[in-house]
Parts: sequence; C-alpha cells; structure tokens
Amino acid sequence: MRIVHRLSALALLALASAALAQQPAAITLPDLNPSEWFDGKMGGTFGAKTVTAFAKTNRVAIAGFRVVYVTHNEAHAMVRATYLPGGVETGSARSKMEVDLKGVDDATLQAITDRAYQRFVEQLKAAGREVVTPGAFTAFKVATVPQDVNTGPLRGKAFSPAGLPLWWQVGDAWGDAGLGQKNMRAFNQMSESLQAPITIAPQIVVDFAHMGSSGNHSGLIQRSAEVSASLAMSIPTFNTRVVRAEQTRYGGIVFKGDDGALAMTKTLDTDVEFATMRKVDEKSGRVINLTGPDSKSKKWLNAAETTNEAYSAAADAVLAEATGAFAKLFAANPAK
Repeated sequence: MRIVHRLSALALLALASAALAQQPAAITLPDLNPSEWFDGKMGGTFGAKTVTAFAKTNRVAIAGFRVVYVTHNEAHAMVRATYLPGGVETGSARSKMEVDLKGVDDATLQAITDRAYQRFVEQLKAAGREVVTPGAFTAFKVATVPQDVNTGPLRGKAFSPAGLPLWWQVGDAWGDAGLGQKNMRAFNQMSESLQAPITIAPQIVVDFAHMGSSGNHSGLIQRSAEVSASLAMSIPTFNTRVVRAEQTRYGGIVFKGDDGALAMTKTLDTDVEFATMRKVDEKSGRVINLTGPDSKSKKWLNAAETTNEAYSAAADAVLAEATGAFAKLFAANPAK
C-alpha cells in the first residue's frame, strides 16, 4: 500500500510563487512529525537510533547535496504461460509502459536545486543549528553536473547546488561509486577536519510519475498483464549518511565518534497538476505457438509534457516539505 503525504494546492502555489520570484520569506518548518518520515540506526541495524548523535553537537556540515530528477519511468507486468495435465493451457502475456518527462530544461533543474539547498540551510538554522561551511573537496572523486544517471529501468539527471561538487559513495543507488570507498573515507575525514560536526550529504530523488503494475503471476491466477501511470510530483527517496568523526584511522574509517544513516520511510508527494500525459506510441504483438496458446505483448510509450514554470512550482514545494521534515529532526533532538 502506498503511503503519502499530500500538499494542498493553495499552500504549494503560495510557496512556489515566492520561490520563483526569488523573494525572501520567513522559514517555517512543515507540520509533520519527522520521526514518522525518517529512520535509521548507527552501525547498521543493531545500533542506537541515528538521531541520538544530534544531541552531541549543535553544528551541522552539509558536505553534499545531490538531487536526482527522474526523467524516464517504467512499469512492467507479466503473466506466465501454464501447461498442466488435462489440457489446461494458457499463453503468456507481457505489458510495458514507459513515460518520459518533456518540457523542463537543465537550467531550470539547476535553479530548483540551488533554491532547495539554500532553503535547506535556512531550515536547519530555523531548527536551531549552526551550519558549518564544508572544507575543500580535493580528496573526493567528483562528477560533472548535470550527470546522466540510472538505476534499474529508471533514468534521470543528477545535480548539485552551485558551490558544492557532485559526488557519490558506496550505497548511493543512483551514483557510480560502485564498491569504491574513496568518497566514503573522504567524507569521514572532512567531518574530522571540521572538528566533528554532524556531517550529512543528502541524496534526494524527485519523481514525476506513479507507475502501477499487476506484477508477475501465473496464467492460472491471472490472464492479463496490467500496467498504469499517473502524474504526481513526489520524493520517493531521501537518504544520507550521518557522520560525527572525532577521530579517523586506517585512511578514513571512523574510529571515534558516530557513523550512521537516515532514510525516508514513505513517499512524500503532491496532488497539484503540473503536466499532461500524451500517448506517443502503442505496439501490440503476438507470438504464435504451434504447440499451445499464443503469447501476447503490449507496449505503451507516453510523454509527460510540462513547462519550466509548472514543473518548478511542484518541485519547489515538495522539496521544501522534504528538507523541512529532515531539518525538523534536529529541532526534535536538540543539542545538550
């Protein structure tokens, strides 16, 4: 079951209008219980709650701020053929739906990222924290912005705000770090060099469509493979490592301090219209089977057509709620 928090249209449009006009506005944290949206533990699954580290210092360093905008989404469904004694036979069926985002350019996505980062800094300050400027990134392997990225069938573009390089580490599903530990260790060492603030590097995914699928079934249970798509701006993923390194050893392993993670536990999305769906292509096929029922396949290609202004309005609002909910974790766990 999909669990979401929806923003009201009036609240979204008011926030987006101020953001697009680049007018300063009073920072207020969202009316959300942050512990219902984020969770994580130190040292994997058996340690203390990650937020317990927030009480150990009032200082926060944002060492990275990676935003991935999904530009291609897919849904797949399959019904397997069955061949049973007694003449019970069914053919297989496959369905696939693809949706591509159209109408928003890279300059707009960069501007959204810059606003989201600047707003996040102010939200952390509103939560009572001192935001520390990160050090040099000479020890990091960085990527060019924007970077084309993918995970599974999804494709997108990754951005970082002006002044912060784009980099990935082990565990970043959209990144290219693989098993390499270079940036993970550099991240830890940066926390140590800054005298152990709470050091974070959020990875945030902004999606534009909800994809539905009947799943993978046997022909004895289901005869058709169903897929669907609806447009909704959402944050399905928001995660970060949380490091407070008092001392590192062995080339960047946290030896004294805290090392944990936080991740969003449910999707945050809007119900504001920002795009229209248009069918681009539809293909149907049949594979003739001389020994049993034929197999069928169907594929749809759709385009989600938007504008820079409409996309920005929805993305600004959902990002403000997501980063605000994260910042509120600091207010809920004040430094002692």
